[in-house]
Amino acid sequence: MIEQQNNIDMACFEVNEHGRILSGNRRFCRMFGYGEDEIMWHYITDFYRYKKEWDAFKNCDNLTQHHFVARMRNRKGRSFKCSISREVIQDEEGRIVFRNYVSRVGEDSNVVVKEAPVQTRSVVFVAKCGYCGNHVRVNTLAETRMRVLCDTCAMKAYPEAFSIKAAQM
Repeated sequence: MIEQQNNIDMACFEVNEHGRILSGNRRFCRMFGYGEDEIMWHYITDFYRYKKEWDAFKNCDNLTQHHFVARMRNRKGRSFKCSISREVIQDEEGRIVFRNYVSRVGEDSNVVVKEAPVQTRSVVFVAKCGYCGNHVRVNTLAETRMRVLCDTCAMKAYPEAFSIKAAQM
């Protein structure tokens, strides 16, 4: 997690898809004026100056878009423009985590942020079957919130529709 990244000179934090901060490194804590033990009690919307910028960041379905510019604020309420680079990570239980690197716009940075790879990245989204609970691969992040069925359960529940789908392929 973030503990290994305390030695870098870039502010880094992780947030879940609901906006709850999971962890942040020392640089992030100093940038926003919080202690490392206080960070986990906040939502990322506490750090954004405008809530609409967090909504645009969170609801971005284009996973190749990894760079955002937003106005953020520290503990004292002073705002500043930040450059945010994100990585989307999904664990084996299907939870989405955004790992973010933050730097102030105009601030000299000695750290080189790795650019997105030239080749396309494939992200696998996993949801649970509504009947048996097995993992099912879905195409988009929005489908992980829907009730989906695995092929076995779909064949049992809707045999006529499943046979038509298999025949069309």
